[in-house]
Amino acid sequence: MTLQKSKEDFKKKLIKFIEYQKDNKLDTLKSILEDNENCTGDYPTKPKNVSIDNISAKGERAFQRAILNGEYSLLNYQEKTDIKKVVWLDLELPVTFNKNSRRRSIDLIGSLNDIPVLCELKYYENSQTDSPIYAILELLMYHYLIQCNYKKLDKYNVHHAFPMKKFKWYTIVENENSQLLIVANKKYWDFWFKKISKEELLKNTFSLGRVLNANIHLFETQDEDYIEQKGKQTTYKPTVSSNNWTEINV
Repeated sequence: MTLQKSKEDFKKKLIKFIEYQKDNKLDTLKSILEDNENCTGDYPTKPKNVSIDNISAKGERAFQRAILNGEYSLLNYQEKTDIKKVVWLDLELPVTFNKNSRRRSIDLIGSLNDIPVLCELKYYENSQTDSPIYAILELLMYHYLIQCNYKKLDKYNVHHAFPMKKFKWYTIVENENSQLLIVANKKYWDFWFKKISKEELLKNTFSLGRVLNANIHLFETQDEDYIEQKGKQTTYKPTVSSNNWTEINV
């Protein structure tokens, strides 16, 4: 099967799964997938400078910056005895080339022994956030958009000016072992597993991965208190207390 046919097949199956969920909150993702401009647009893009060590945020953005500041994460996969180390390379990179000033962006991109890693973050503190199934479908949507736009992403050198090693977008598409990680703090998973079945979520995750030929994994991190870290400072450098992540399992 050619890459073009694989891409369209990926999109078709992903939309079908979204429709099967019968959840209006997922309509936004479906609309993005169906908007051809997100794949055909060629409006040049340059990621805005972002601060990782001088911010005021205390929620998900702080969580994201803290992970990048930690430089790496140790992945404890449930079915493997060895722990894998993913090194973080960049964050908040747009993956479309439409004229919208607020383009869809992926949370984190890293490398696991030269295997590309895409990461969608969710963080729960005191208010509700998107569901795990939304997060999974959102990340799969990003993966589809990268399939559409990887040549332009490389052409325009879409990266931030961080000191980390630069990657090539085409490797995400061409490497069949690319990892797709949904990562959230313990409070997030505790909250959602009171509302949804963990077994059903894992079943859906496995099914999506098999149908779309995607390596999807769900991970839990320790809770952090960014309100306490910030304290009375106007801005601060968020950090993580542990680089160890544990895969969600039954």
